[in-house]
Amino acid sequence: MSDYIAWLDSGESVAPARIGGKGASLARLGAAGFPVPPGFAVTVEAYRVFHEAYGLTGALEPLLSLAGRPTPAQVREACAPILAKLEASRLPGALGEALEAAYAALQERTGADATFAVRSSGVSEDGGAASFAGLYESYINLTGAEAVADAVVRCYRCLWEPRAAHYRAIKGIDHSAEAMATVVMQTVRSAVSGVAFTLNPVTGARDEVLINASWGLGEAIVSGMVTPDNYVARKDGAIVQKDVMDKHIRVVPSADGTVQEPTPPALAAAPALTDDEISVVARSAAAVEDHYGVPMDIEFAFDDSGRFYLLQARPITTL
Repeated sequence: MSDYIAWLDSGESVAPARIGGKGASLARLGAAGFPVPPGFAVTVEAYRVFHEAYGLTGALEPLLSLAGRPTPAQVREACAPILAKLEASRLPGALGEALEAAYAALQERTGADATFAVRSSGVSEDGGAASFAGLYESYINLTGAEAVADAVVRCYRCLWEPRAAHYRAIKGIDHSAEAMATVVMQTVRSAVSGVAFTLNPVTGARDEVLINASWGLGEAIVSGMVTPDNYVARKDGAIVQKDVMDKHIRVVPSADGTVQEPTPPALAAAPALTDDEISVVARSAAAVEDHYGVPMDIEFAFDDSGRFYLLQARPITTL
C-alpha cells in the first residue's frame, strides 16, 4: 500500500481517516468475504497533496468564519473562492503517475473490456452520524486513465460545493478537518440495482429488510427519477410483501458515461427481482448487519449474468 493508493482487497486494516467512509466500508466488506467489485482507493494523503498544491487552506477562511447555522446563500458565497481556485485543476505530477500505474494494474486484473467507476469517499461520509447521501459525486462507466484522473479531481471539487459545505455546517463538522478520498472500481453492468435497509423504516420492524429495486443502474433510484419496486422480506429470506411499480425509465451505461432511456415495455411493469433474488438481498443485508452490529443501509446490483454485488454499506442515519 503506497501513500497515495490503497487496494481494497489488500487485507490490511484501512480506516476512514485514510480512505474515507465509503472506501473503508468497501474494504471491510471485501475482507469479510462479501462480493464487492475489484478496485482501489486514492487516499486522503493524495487529496492533501492536491489541497496544498492549489493553496486551498487560505481560501477556506471565509467558510471557516461562518458561525452557527449559516444560510445556503452565505455558504455559497464562502465557497466561491475555493471553487475558483479549482476551476481548471488537475492532479499534481506524482499523484497522476501513481493513479496511472494503479489504473493499469486494475485493468490488467479486470480485462480490456472493463469500464470503471470513480466514487467519492469523504472522511466523514457514510458514518453513523452523517451519511452525506447524494451530496458527493460518483462517475460511472469510465474508460482510460485520463478519464479516471479527471473524475478524481471532480470528486475533490465536490467537497467544496455549497450543498456539501452547508450539510457539514448544519451537522457541526469541521471544514478544515474534512478531506476526500476516492474509490476507483470496476463498473458493475447492472441489470438491476437497488437499496436495502435492515430495519423497516416504515414500521420500525427489526426482523424485516425493506428493499427497493429497479432496472439498470442505481442512479435512477437515488435521484428519484423512477418509483422502484418495494419488497419486504424477513432476514432469513422469507418474502412478506411485494409491490411492483411501473419503472418507465432506466439508466444504462453509454459511451459518455450513463444515459437515461425508456424501459422496454416488457420490463417496465415486471418485477425487477425474482423471489430468489429478493431472498439473496435480504440474507446478504442481514449478514452485513451482523458483521457491523448495527442496522445498515446497503446498495446492491445484479449484473447482466445474474451475479450479485454489494456496492456500498453504511449505518442507517436519519439525515
